[in-house]
Amino acid sequence: MIDSLLNGLKGQISGDLLAKVGLDASKTDDVVKIAGESAKEVMGNELLSGGLDTVMNLFSKGSNSSSANSLQSSLTNNLVSNFARKLGINETMARTLAAAIVPKVIDYVTKLNSETADTDSSAISGMFGGQDGLADKAKGMLGGLFS
Repeated sequence: MIDSLLNGLKGQISGDLLAKVGLDASKTDDVVKIAGESAKEVMGNELLSGGLDTVMNLFSKGSNSSSANSLQSSLTNNLVSNFARKLGINETMARTLAAAIVPKVIDYVTKLNSETADTDSSAISGMFGGQDGLADKAKGMLGGLFS
Protein backbone atom coordinates (compact mmCIF):
# COMPACT_ATOMS: atom_id res chain seq x y z
CA MET A 1 0.00 0.00 0.00
CA ILE A 2 2.92 2.37 0.44
CA ASP A 3 3.27 2.31 -3.36
CA SER A 4 -0.23 3.73 -3.59
CA LEU A 5 0.82 6.54 -1.26
CA LEU A 6 3.90 7.28 -3.35
CA ASN A 7 2.02 7.31 -6.64
CA GLY A 8 -0.70 9.54 -5.21
CA LEU A 9 1.87 11.92 -3.76
CA LYS A 10 3.84 12.15 -6.99
CA GLY A 11 0.90 13.78 -8.77
CA GLN A 12 0.57 16.39 -6.03
CA ILE A 13 4.14 17.70 -6.09
CA SER A 14 4.59 20.52 -8.50
CA GLY A 15 7.72 21.67 -10.25
CA ASP A 16 7.07 25.09 -8.69
CA LEU A 17 7.41 23.62 -5.20
CA LEU A 18 10.68 21.94 -6.09
CA ALA A 19 12.01 25.08 -7.79
CA LYS A 20 11.16 27.03 -4.64
CA VAL A 21 13.72 24.98 -2.73
CA GLY A 22 16.25 24.88 -5.54
CA LEU A 23 15.47 21.45 -6.98
CA ASP A 24 14.79 20.50 -10.57
CA ALA A 25 11.48 18.80 -11.40
CA SER A 26 13.51 15.68 -12.25
CA LYS A 27 13.94 15.21 -8.46
CA THR A 28 10.21 14.50 -7.98
CA ASP A 29 10.77 10.73 -7.76
CA ASP A 30 13.53 11.22 -5.18
CA VAL A 31 11.36 13.54 -3.07
CA VAL A 32 8.44 11.12 -3.18
CA LYS A 33 10.64 8.13 -2.32
CA ILE A 34 12.16 9.96 0.66
CA ALA A 35 8.70 11.05 1.85
CA GLY A 36 7.46 7.45 1.67
CA GLU A 37 10.49 6.10 3.51
CA SER A 38 10.14 8.71 6.25
CA ALA A 39 6.42 8.10 6.66
CA LYS A 40 6.93 4.35 6.85
CA GLU A 41 9.76 4.73 9.36
CA VAL A 42 7.98 7.16 11.69
CA MET A 43 4.55 5.53 11.53
CA GLY A 44 6.00 2.02 11.66
CA ASN A 45 7.94 2.89 14.82
CA GLU A 46 4.81 4.37 16.37
CA LEU A 47 2.82 1.25 15.53
CA LEU A 48 5.53 -1.01 16.93
CA SER A 49 5.55 0.95 20.19
CA GLY A 50 1.80 0.41 20.62
CA GLY A 51 0.67 3.76 19.22
CA LEU A 52 -2.02 2.46 16.87
CA ASP A 53 -4.61 4.83 18.38
CA THR A 54 -2.30 7.80 17.77
CA VAL A 55 -1.68 6.82 14.15
CA MET A 56 -5.39 6.19 13.59
CA ASN A 57 -6.17 9.60 15.09
CA LEU A 58 -3.62 11.36 12.87
CA PHE A 59 -5.16 9.78 9.77
CA SER A 60 -8.78 10.40 10.72
CA LYS A 61 -11.12 13.22 9.85
CA GLY A 62 -11.45 14.08 13.56
CA SER A 63 -9.41 16.59 15.52
CA ASN A 64 -5.88 15.52 16.35
CA SER A 65 -4.98 14.59 19.89
CA SER A 66 -1.78 16.02 21.35
CA SER A 67 -0.14 12.64 20.65
CA ALA A 68 -1.16 12.82 16.99
CA ASN A 69 0.19 16.38 16.74
CA SER A 70 3.46 15.18 18.25
CA LEU A 71 3.58 12.31 15.75
CA GLN A 72 3.04 14.77 12.89
CA SER A 73 5.94 16.86 14.23
CA SER A 74 8.11 13.74 14.36
CA LEU A 75 7.26 12.99 10.74
CA THR A 76 8.10 16.55 9.71
CA ASN A 77 11.43 16.52 11.56
CA ASN A 78 12.37 13.13 10.13
CA LEU A 79 11.52 14.35 6.65
CA VAL A 80 13.52 17.57 7.08
CA SER A 81 16.57 15.56 8.15
CA ASN A 82 16.22 13.09 5.29
CA PHE A 83 15.61 15.79 2.66
CA ALA A 84 18.67 17.74 3.79
CA ARG A 85 20.91 14.68 3.91
CA LYS A 86 19.69 12.84 0.81
CA LEU A 87 18.97 15.78 -1.48
CA GLY A 88 21.87 17.96 -0.35
CA ILE A 89 19.71 20.98 0.49
CA ASN A 90 19.96 23.18 3.56
CA GLU A 91 17.62 22.81 6.52
CA THR A 92 15.54 25.87 5.61
CA MET A 93 14.83 24.49 2.15
CA ALA A 94 14.20 21.02 3.56
CA ARG A 95 11.75 22.45 6.11
CA THR A 96 9.91 24.37 3.34
CA LEU A 97 9.61 21.17 1.31
CA ALA A 98 8.49 19.10 4.30
CA ALA A 99 5.93 21.72 5.34
CA ALA A 100 4.34 21.44 1.90
CA ILE A 101 4.49 17.65 1.65
CA VAL A 102 3.47 16.45 5.13
CA PRO A 103 -0.10 17.79 4.84
CA LYS A 104 -0.39 16.09 1.44
CA VAL A 105 0.77 12.77 2.91
CA ILE A 106 -1.68 13.11 5.81
CA ASP A 107 -4.58 14.06 3.54
CA TYR A 108 -3.86 11.21 1.15
CA VAL A 109 -3.56 8.55 3.87
CA THR A 110 -6.65 9.96 5.61
CA LYS A 111 -8.64 9.49 2.40
CA LEU A 112 -7.43 5.90 2.06
CA ASN A 113 -8.12 5.21 5.73
CA SER A 114 -11.63 6.68 5.52
CA GLU A 115 -12.56 3.96 3.03
CA THR A 116 -12.72 1.54 5.98
CA ALA A 117 -14.65 1.67 9.25
CA ASP A 118 -13.22 3.97 11.94
CA THR A 119 -12.22 0.94 14.00
CA ASP A 120 -10.58 -0.92 11.08
CA SER A 121 -6.82 -0.41 11.23
CA SER A 122 -5.97 -2.75 8.34
CA ALA A 123 -5.25 0.06 5.86
CA ILE A 124 -2.89 1.80 8.28
CA SER A 125 -1.17 -1.41 9.39
CA GLY A 126 -0.79 -2.57 5.82
CA MET A 127 0.60 0.73 4.62
CA PHE A 128 3.10 1.35 7.38
CA GLY A 129 4.08 -2.17 8.39
CA GLY A 130 2.24 -2.36 11.67
CA GLN A 131 1.67 -5.58 13.50
CA ASP A 132 -0.18 -7.17 10.58
CA GLY A 133 2.56 -6.20 8.14
CA LEU A 134 5.28 -7.43 10.48
CA ALA A 135 3.51 -10.74 10.98
CA ASP A 136 3.46 -11.26 7.21
CA LYS A 137 7.15 -10.36 6.94
CA ALA A 138 8.07 -12.71 9.78
CA LYS A 139 6.00 -15.50 8.26
CA GLY A 140 7.80 -14.99 4.93
CA MET A 141 11.23 -15.02 6.57
CA LEU A 142 10.45 -18.14 8.60
CA GLY A 143 9.05 -19.86 5.55
CA GLY A 144 12.34 -19.18 3.79
CA LEU A 145 14.24 -20.97 6.54
CA PHE A 146 12.37 -24.19 5.96
CA SER A 147 12.35 -24.32 2.18
